[in-house]
Amino acid sequence: MISDSSSENMDLPSVSIAKIIPNISTDKLFSYKRCFVGISLGNTVFEGDSLCAILHWIVKRFDQTLIVAGDYLCRYNELILNGPDEDKAAKAASGLGDSFILKTEQLFEQFPKDKIHFTRWKSHLVTDEYRKSKAILDNLFLSNSGFRSAVEKDASGFVKRLMKRNKTLAVSQEEALGLSCKYLLEEIGVFSALSEQGWQVELYPGSELQVLVDIARGKYLNVPQGLTARVNVELKIATDGPPR
Repeated sequence: MISDSSSENMDLPSVSIAKIIPNISTDKLFSYKRCFVGISLGNTVFEGDSLCAILHWIVKRFDQTLIVAGDYLCRYNELILNGPDEDKAAKAASGLGDSFILKTEQLFEQFPKDKIHFTRWKSHLVTDEYRKSKAILDNLFLSNSGFRSAVEKDASGFVKRLMKRNKTLAVSQEEALGLSCKYLLEEIGVFSALSEQGWQVELYPGSELQVLVDIARGKYLNVPQGLTARVNVELKIATDGPPR
């Protein structure tokens, strides 16, 4: 472990840093004043005491935190699991966000409003930074076989985890792979846009996507500028949750 901290409330799970990508010191990490947390809806680590512990840990170390609920992003999962009705998938995904807000609003009210800002996924798809980053990523996916293979490998891992958990796919495995790739390209595009907007540090209680590890190592040329400046912090929470 790189660092470890328990919440002031000893009843909460402890939070520690498992890994920082790229490999920088904690002093350098905490010289950044802002960070963001992407919320994977349905991951139990973003509920109850574990979410509370994460927020306590963050507000002690960063001046500003952006919470990004990945609700609309989940429409790709809905398409994979429940069929090709895009309107229905988008509505179901937004419903997940609504449910998360209802479940957690009292928790977020415990923290200073000037330190934690809550946003939903769809709002990040309309920025100029996102549009530019996504266009670059789409072009890279089409033109660079190594990058495309890396995205497909991460996407394939997600589909395999669904099947391992006995989830029934409503589309073919090939279609599921394509939808999962779209999910990842959109997610990575938002990460790049956030970095360009000054939210370079991402905190997440799980491992980084391998394609983003490769980007951090400089494996691919002509990637969006925001991705070259971002820092991923893998947090370890003393509780179990499903993989990203």
